[in-house]
Amino acid sequence: MVATHDIKLALAANDLKQPLHIKVRQILREQILNDFQHGQRFYTERDLMQKLAVSQATVRRAVLDLVNEGYLQPDPRRGFFVQRHKEVRYVGLVMPTRGGGRLHDIATEYIELCRRHNYILNIHAFHKDETVDDIMRLIQRKPSEERIIMTGLTVELTLELGSRMQAAGYQHVVAGAKLGGATGGSVSLDHEGEVDQILDYLIGLGHERIFFMVNEPRNLLITSLRAKAVQQKLEERNLSKSRLIYCDTVNWESSFAAAYEKTREIMEQHPAPTAIIPLSGVGAWAVLRYAIERKIDVPQDLSIVCFDPMVNTSILPIPLTELVFSQEELAERAIKLLWSEEESLSNELITPKLVVRASTAAPSAKLQGATSA
Repeated sequence: MVATHDIKLALAANDLKQPLHIKVRQILREQILNDFQHGQRFYTERDLMQKLAVSQATVRRAVLDLVNEGYLQPDPRRGFFVQRHKEVRYVGLVMPTRGGGRLHDIATEYIELCRRHNYILNIHAFHKDETVDDIMRLIQRKPSEERIIMTGLTVELTLELGSRMQAAGYQHVVAGAKLGGATGGSVSLDHEGEVDQILDYLIGLGHERIFFMVNEPRNLLITSLRAKAVQQKLEERNLSKSRLIYCDTVNWESSFAAAYEKTREIMEQHPAPTAIIPLSGVGAWAVLRYAIERKIDVPQDLSIVCFDPMVNTSILPIPLTELVFSQEELAERAIKLLWSEEESLSNELITPKLVVRASTAAPSAKLQGATSA
């Protein structure tokens, strides 16, 4: 072989760290891309064992990964030959078909981002009655070719599917929420920070009867984590007049309808809440619709806050105060983490920011009096 190849391998060997097969693969991939021509014969296993001072098992695993990734072509009689075709990276997006426009917006962000960075996006959308086996069958490419992002799943499905992904060798990331005990990495929202911002703002305006509404199914991952953060913060702050209310929405059924009906129920209470905050954006739209139809004065008689950044929220008849974050940033960080070469992926955090609009204000004097009564 060419002497410069041997020098680079010797230098790289001094820098090897665990896990060895990952580092060996990185070194060999870099040499293929920088120092070899298409069709050129590559090192033998014995060459690599001697030059890198690693075991045959480590070399064999690294080389097999490079074969699976398309960098090397094996020849049973003559060894391995370099393949210098353009690298193709596949991003698999596993998501439920329910959710309407919100999930469509999320998918659109990934489509645009993958197009910009020359990834190929495979959307693995599953339906209500499909199982983990069904979802796994949607993924046709090998783990060396495709890595998986999961979003919008239930707690149980996140855990089960993540475990299956790990067993099958798929690098995977959960986008939008972090779950203890889950495999892979995550890019999650700071749920405690979300709740603190809302409470700080509304309490500062003089609100006491603040109702957080769980309008999405309880077992959705992001919903369960938000609800837990809300309950924790209400208890920490001793907000006895504020509440966390469940709509008990059945998974795959309309969270808009659930929020609309629950708003009717709680607004008939005495005293009624001065602020309602559903745990999803579509729920905030439902509360606003109910208020407009019943001629409830927003925000003097009822303040509404939207948890999620929803398209066109700012141009509604009464623009909604909302927590916003960049879905593009979340998607980009998820993909960057997904293609990390680290053996154990990290958990990253995004803190949304509260944007104040016309749907929130200090409660009217009559409501403050009712609240104090």
